[in-house]
Amino acid sequence: MADATIEADKLFHPRRTVRSLADQVYAYLRTAIISEQLAPGARIVELEIANTMGTSQGPVREALQRLEREGLVTKQSHSATFVTTVSIDEMYELFSIRSVIEGFAIRRTVARVTSQQCDQLQELVEAMRTAGQRDDMLELTEHDLQFHRLICQWSGSATLQRAWDPLYGQTQRFVVRTHKRYFASLTDIADTHLPIIVALRAHDEANVSRLIHEHVMLIWSMFGQEEKKEFL
Repeated sequence: MADATIEADKLFHPRRTVRSLADQVYAYLRTAIISEQLAPGARIVELEIANTMGTSQGPVREALQRLEREGLVTKQSHSATFVTTVSIDEMYELFSIRSVIEGFAIRRTVARVTSQQCDQLQELVEAMRTAGQRDDMLELTEHDLQFHRLICQWSGSATLQRAWDPLYGQTQRFVVRTHKRYFASLTDIADTHLPIIVALRAHDEANVSRLIHEHVMLIWSMFGQEEKKEFL
């Protein structure tokens, strides 16, 4: 576990504030997994994490249960937990599902979104750009996915929100792993969100679904066959 030593509070899910021991362990492990300091297939031993974090195994167990719900770890026996390994085909399916969910969500959001909410999305794009200038892919993806989560949230559909939330962790891990290879500058990732904001400000119901689909699936148009094999 020594190679996964990180600042426990550097990155955590934006929907949580790190307060409890379980929150801190969750943030520590989640960051290690997203950044691949804990690689796919790596075994996580509760006692080792507890010793590293200076806590009992109870908070570690709670943190691992959260990570399992996000699809980032899997428990294969009474005591063995492993970082999940996801194939390129599974990730394509996940992004396709995201595209459908966000397509439904944005069709509802575009009719009700306010200028203040559009300003909030613009602020997230600026935060992405700032993180990109620092070459901080972890922070960039936090702002990126918060952008998409707000679109689902503002749809007013709890069903769509519940469908989207479990995709967060796997999406972030994949984006961190892949996108630096395919964008000349990380700030370019931020800029891909701008047409969506323009369409929302204009309440452009005719085009907004197409724009969100093209945006979510953009990375797949960049992959060649040999590059796809690399992720299997």
